[in-house]
Amino acid sequence: MFRKLTIFFLPLCILIALWYGCVPKPTIKEDTVREKVATPNAIERQYKSAFDEYKRGELDKASSHLQDFVVQYPRTSLTDDALYFLGEIYLQRQEYRVAAIQFERLLSYFPSSPHLKEAQWSLARCYFKMGEYKDALSLARPLLPAVENQPLWRGQVLVFLGECYAALGDPMASLSWYARARREIPSAQRDEVRGKILALLDQDLPPDKYREIGIAYPNTFIAHYAKYRLAQWYFGKGQKEEAEGLLREAMKEAKGEDFYPLLEAFWREMQIGVGKEIVLGCILPLQGKAKSFGTRALHGIQLAIGAFRPREGSFRVRLVIWDDRGDPARAREGVKVLAEKEKAIAIIGPLHSQTALAAAEEAEVRRIPLITLSPFQGIVQKRKYIFQNSITNASQVKTLAQYALKELGIRTYAILYPRNTYGQSFKGLFQQEVEGGGGKVLVAASYADDQTDFKDIIRGMVRYPKPQKPKDKPKPIFDFKAIFIPDDINKINLVVSQMAYHDVTAVQLLGNNGWNSPELDRESGKFFEGAVFVDGFFKDSPSPAVRSFVQDFEDTFHSSPTLLEALSFDTTAFILKILNSTGVVSPEILLSFREYVGVTGLTGFTPDGEGIRNLFVLKVSEGKIRQVSPVE
Repeated sequence: MFRKLTIFFLPLCILIALWYGCVPKPTIKEDTVREKVATPNAIERQYKSAFDEYKRGELDKASSHLQDFVVQYPRTSLTDDALYFLGEIYLQRQEYRVAAIQFERLLSYFPSSPHLKEAQWSLARCYFKMGEYKDALSLARPLLPAVENQPLWRGQVLVFLGECYAALGDPMASLSWYARARREIPSAQRDEVRGKILALLDQDLPPDKYREIGIAYPNTFIAHYAKYRLAQWYFGKGQKEEAEGLLREAMKEAKGEDFYPLLEAFWREMQIGVGKEIVLGCILPLQGKAKSFGTRALHGIQLAIGAFRPREGSFRVRLVIWDDRGDPARAREGVKVLAEKEKAIAIIGPLHSQTALAAAEEAEVRRIPLITLSPFQGIVQKRKYIFQNSITNASQVKTLAQYALKELGIRTYAILYPRNTYGQSFKGLFQQEVEGGGGKVLVAASYADDQTDFKDIIRGMVRYPKPQKPKDKPKPIFDFKAIFIPDDINKINLVVSQMAYHDVTAVQLLGNNGWNSPELDRESGKFFEGAVFVDGFFKDSPSPAVRSFVQDFEDTFHSSPTLLEALSFDTTAFILKILNSTGVVSPEILLSFREYVGVTGLTGFTPDGEGIRNLFVLKVSEGKIRQVSPVE
């Protein structure tokens, strides 16, 4: 029996959805009212049963039975009730399109319903969630007179109107409704509206809008905050005097406001100058499994700020170090401490993906510039205050592929990669870059992380002619001119030596920065002759800047720097160069500053917050790794 009902119910749902979907968006007119037929007791019992399920929270049962009721009895005195509660169920489920259909039907055919206001309000919210903001406005505004004596509901409508205008990209109209809501609603709701107003002002509005807001809302927290935001705009443009004047006014007027500490912190940031001490924060893993990486990054930072020898500059730098221990929660807490307690002007770090993401989220909220050293994709995405100074897979592949295509003139390629996320990322990026440049990837093969015998894989990538004599060893035939192998030096030594054993030698070897290791010169160096790979740092570079950095580092720490130390050094030195030049560290200046050339090739940041750099192209020549590009 239940199975038969289910089979019947499915096409019934489709039918009613199509029927309701044909109903236009409601215009409420009394002459559209249909007469309601009498409601026998049996029908009332059926409705009551479904409504009781709704009250008990049995929404699946209630929606099914209310749907049946509406289809069977489209014109009773209870049909509008059924439509309303059915719509509310779908609204709770966030099925906004289906919910809207119920409310539209109710408003169009039952304009005398006692649920009229509630249905109109619910339909407006559905439209908003569906992105139909103008329709939401047209329904919500007429509700204001109807809820005149219901302050809680009226407050919700006023705030909703502000949200609609904000979604439509009209901040001034949105602010007007928010301000009105804050004046009229009960005090318990005002803090929430205040937060919406501040969030609206935190958007990057044009400067003339901030001026207009200051005039329109005099002697209010809105005007004070607008002045603060306008001061930030001027400061970001390097117009320090205008910024100071506005901020002085805001600080004088905004004493006692909860955002006053932001004004104080901004004032301190602007006062950096001769004889001043600035605080630079760093968040690194200094305990646990990643301790060695954190320590190496810290050495680069310490060298840049002159922790062990005097540095030139018009200000003193105090480095505050926060150990995140590899814990995202600790990283988030570190941002809070460095921003609020230590008043740091910027933060360097963290290193790893999860800690970097947590710190980035917190730094964006607190509007403190953070430059992470993590290569993890997505950290800087749509974040104004977050920057990334690292060597990404994409940047390596782009430099390598362009060199192979343009300088070496190679058009056919093979890829041999580890069967993991790292290898798959490089494989996809390399193939995309090569094919985008007019080349072709003819063969792609992968191997397991723990694999040590590559015979079958190597032989499967080439062709062998039929031997002339039974004892002849056939020589492999290559359809490709170069092979790209993205992996670390331990695995590369195994793979390349086995390639040589199987006579796969007459191809150009290409690699990523995992190849840049002294180990490459030792056990299998002869097999790598002519290999080309890329990296963000080359300690034997003839560049004067690199040579000076390496010498200072070795004199200070009695060891040679790696890419990580070089990246952290460049990040710190870039910030200090900005401070010496402008006295300001802001997202705008971080994006526009181009007066630095780093030991990792860093010259600035893209609009997306990623480091701009020229990677080193390296080649094995006469058994030694040598720099090919940039040419010194």
